[in-house]
Amino acid sequence: MNRIIILLSAAILATMCTNSPKAVPDGMKGTWNGQLEIAGLAMVLHLGDTCTMDSPDQDAYGIKAFVKDAGEDYVSIKIPEVKGGLKLYFQGDSLTGTFSQSIAKMPITMHRGPLVRNRPQTPVPPFPYNTKDVVFENGDVRLAGTLCLPDCLDAPAVVMVSGSGKQDRDESLMGHKPFAVLADALARAGIPSLRYDDRECGGSTGVFADATTADFATDAASAIRYLRGRGFTKVGLIGHSEGGSIAFLLAGAENPDDGTPDFIVSLAGMADRGDSTLFRQTKQMLILQGAPEKAANLGAKIAAKQSIKQMGKWGKHFASLDPAPYISRIQCPVLALNGSKDYQVIPEFNLSKVEALCPKADCRLYPGLNHLFQHCSTGLGTEYASIEETMSEEVIANITDWVIKQ
Repeated sequence: MNRIIILLSAAILATMCTNSPKAVPDGMKGTWNGQLEIAGLAMVLHLGDTCTMDSPDQDAYGIKAFVKDAGEDYVSIKIPEVKGGLKLYFQGDSLTGTFSQSIAKMPITMHRGPLVRNRPQTPVPPFPYNTKDVVFENGDVRLAGTLCLPDCLDAPAVVMVSGSGKQDRDESLMGHKPFAVLADALARAGIPSLRYDDRECGGSTGVFADATTADFATDAASAIRYLRGRGFTKVGLIGHSEGGSIAFLLAGAENPDDGTPDFIVSLAGMADRGDSTLFRQTKQMLILQGAPEKAANLGAKIAAKQSIKQMGKWGKHFASLDPAPYISRIQCPVLALNGSKDYQVIPEFNLSKVEALCPKADCRLYPGLNHLFQHCSTGLGTEYASIEETMSEEVIANITDWVIKQ
């Protein structure tokens, strides 16, 4: 699940603005980057004749703000829609101060220059395989993606399906590109793959807000049909989070067709009901942040209900989604993976259910890995950006070896 509730509310993504009524001191002009010490979220400030802020961890850029006050050694920046802002003091090569939102105040130190993150696994060209930008259709929706084609096409092909929330073909999140990393490893092992942009993202059309998990499942089925139409006789599906649930839905369909996968890999796919998953996820997050059991229970019930309402059509459908009947009907090979520190799709309630409902499934639990299959300390989403690893090499190797054998 990538629809994570984090400290900076959705309001921070608003683009409502007021032009800067105060001038930024010349010495402070330029780009500054830093990280909130408590929430762990990155911020980038662009100070000049106008003021904008980026929140890269939320994929939000160009958020307009204004300078409320400024002096030789300080600047006070307001972001109207969050009813808060930044008070920063200039210290030559850094800006030090606090980010305030409502009653919360979080220390931050910003350094001059753009934010640069080390993502050593992200593949860079030239590649020892061919890549091709492609477009396929699902009714009136056009989906754009990347096809990776090794020289030898003897291995099965795979379609990659991302988690919840509007995501591009690489499943980009906080500077990480998990699907690009995985597609590269698969291609180097001779496995063709297709990954694509979600509706209304990148090169894809459609209206994302009008779609549910069931609609996204038809997109994935169309991707499978597209590969079959290109001559691939065996096509599987690799799905992460919501994409893993979609793998279960397609593989366990009552009436299989040419959009049914020949095998599936579930990466932290939800096997429990949607509303139960949201409740357990929220409760675990509260406990990890120090809430007592009773308070976490109550808080999670309230937060889960509010989240479902806020998520609109998708949330209502997701809350009632139960993959269990589909999993019990699956006949094709299944590889189901979870990290022991995944607190979004908790393995005790999901991987264990796959084992019970589909005894032939190859289920593997990886100690110390989070929802993104990164080695981590806490498992909280606030760690994702600070971890340089995009995906465990062990997990990548296990997926590759398993797919080759199908």
